[in-house]
Amino acid sequence: MKYLFYISMIFSVLSCAEAIEKPKGLLPEDKMSEIIADFAINEQNYTIGTGINSENAARFILKKYKIKGELFTKSYEYYMTKPEVITEILEDAQKIIVAKDPKAEAFIDKKLKENPGIPPQAR
Repeated sequence: MKYLFYISMIFSVLSCAEAIEKPKGLLPEDKMSEIIADFAINEQNYTIGTGINSENAARFILKKYKIKGELFTKSYEYYMTKPEVITEILEDAQKIIVAKDPKAEAFIDKKLKENPGIPPQAR
């Protein structure tokens, strides 16, 4: 009986633990959306243009927001463990992209029709 108590306590503690600990200095959701939108725009420029160094462009984006790549990565990994939150972040990033380039909306809609059910992370 005593062992059953200990086992139930262990499961209680483990069920309350998060998959990934909240990183120190976690980037706010709105800032994550902005950065992801800039990365997506940068990726599109890299795909279309020639001679564009994507690594330098990524460094420029991180410098623009005054953050280190490690913090962005840890924040992204943390938010990925929270499906509702990351979905909202990515949808907001999509809105930012459309606001910067209204033509992008038609392209996004076309891709969503071609691939229904595509998760926000793959858009």
